[in-house]
Amino acid sequence: MTAYVTAAQLRALLDGTDELAVLDVRSPQARTTGHLALSSGVPLHDLEQRIGTAVPRLATPIVLASDPDLDERAARLLTAIGYRDVSVLLDGLAGWTAAGGRLYTGTHNRSKTLGEWIEKRFGTATIDAATVAQWRDAGEDFVILDSRPHSEYLHHHIPGGYDTGGGAELAYRGLAVVDRPTTKIVVNCAGRTRGIVGAQSVINTGIANPVYSLHNGTPAWGWAGERIEHGAGDRAPAPAVIPAERLAWAQRTLDDAGVTVLDADRLPELTSDTAQTTYLIDVRTPEEHAAATYPGARNVQGGQLVQATDEHLAVRRARIVLVDDADLVRAASTVQWLRYLHDGPLAVVVTDPRRTSAPTTSGVPVPDVPLITPADLADELDSVLVFDLRSSAAYEAGHLPGSVHARREHLPHTATTADSLVLVGESPQSGPTGAADLQAAAVGYLPHFAARDLADQGYRVRVLAGSPGDVGVPLTTDDPRHTGEIADRTGPPPFGPARDAWYREYFDWEYALVPNSADDPDFDFDAYLDPAAQP
Repeated sequence: MTAYVTAAQLRALLDGTDELAVLDVRSPQARTTGHLALSSGVPLHDLEQRIGTAVPRLATPIVLASDPDLDERAARLLTAIGYRDVSVLLDGLAGWTAAGGRLYTGTHNRSKTLGEWIEKRFGTATIDAATVAQWRDAGEDFVILDSRPHSEYLHHHIPGGYDTGGGAELAYRGLAVVDRPTTKIVVNCAGRTRGIVGAQSVINTGIANPVYSLHNGTPAWGWAGERIEHGAGDRAPAPAVIPAERLAWAQRTLDDAGVTVLDADRLPELTSDTAQTTYLIDVRTPEEHAAATYPGARNVQGGQLVQATDEHLAVRRARIVLVDDADLVRAASTVQWLRYLHDGPLAVVVTDPRRTSAPTTSGVPVPDVPLITPADLADELDSVLVFDLRSSAAYEAGHLPGSVHARREHLPHTATTADSLVLVGESPQSGPTGAADLQAAAVGYLPHFAARDLADQGYRVRVLAGSPGDVGVPLTTDDPRHTGEIADRTGPPPFGPARDAWYREYFDWEYALVPNSADDPDFDFDAYLDPAAQP
């Protein structure tokens, strides 16, 4: 039987001192239309594959707060997995607003609001694209540091801008290319937040250089008539030596935030703690993480962790242990802002070649469901309904002829129990006897969970044992069909006028973040400047 909590009860849980995960199981697009500020998006579509990372401890209380029908379905699934304290917000979001609760549109609302608040609170200097272009034409001494991860830099960047690898890398790799105290530093991102936070992070190190965030980032650079480049560019190297004053800044920043530097021998004790959730997060680059990290550590670069806490830190008041090298610069760059967004204990552990190894993956066991081989699907393609549950981008890049892109929540309303269904994902070709041994976190999207749901409801359903490309039929980009609106995209279009229009609306939304959250205690960042207010 489903357990319910009222909006008032949920508010009390949020304001309490115990762990809590508030989950929104709608699609990413639906979540942007309005959600609880302190909720995390874990869509029903891939709930089982993501829940072990989002909420690692089965005893953590979970409240589902989105669409009541989806919440009830998710509650049953989570209970079946073994979560012991799952409840649903009575009347969903409507119940929350009826009780006076606020909803917030867009993505990563608190993180982005923090960025806008930082600019106002600390007076982070900004510079417009036209002025930077004038500096360039006049031969002035300045550098552009791109605060985004490497993959975003490859998509597009400002000519001559350094690929730092991400926001927490600015004080580490970024400043390694600045060798004069008079060099002006411009920090950019694809919009506003990471540029502002990145610039203030560099300022906080105490360097003498003038530092600015590029007003409205790369879109404004293009709107000023300046050229945008694509592909590889100048990549900032790891520093050969980190100045003593920056090392001191890192230690001081951690001390001021009450962060403990742990001995690695304590990690097994913390990660196996049955009383409190521990997130072990490697804030270094993906390459460094892939080379060697601690068992169970997942890679979320520090800037991205601050940018999207609702995505990566679903459990409020959980313990966070950051993995960094001995200089602690990237951990400090992360902690100085993370403390405004997370109210649990923070710690750091230093990498140690004697204890680290290649990263490991784990996940919930995948249910044993009927499979169809690629060869058999090729023979039956004209006589079955094929639903492709991969991302919409993957589907549009190439799909089986006649297949329909779907999300899990759409399937019961799209097919009948008389239909013969085949669900397509990115499954290994394991064969029928190996299906139950798959681990969900180790592969791409697995439709086995959706298939189990449908089979339990009387549908005739099989899962392709492989990926669409294994079927031996030429994939097509023609005649794309979807069971509903494309719901897994929340960012801008890749290029062109539609991207420009998207960003103009986005900037209007972002400028309104601080006013729209005024007087909401969930956005009271000023309280964290008062040591007495620290949790």
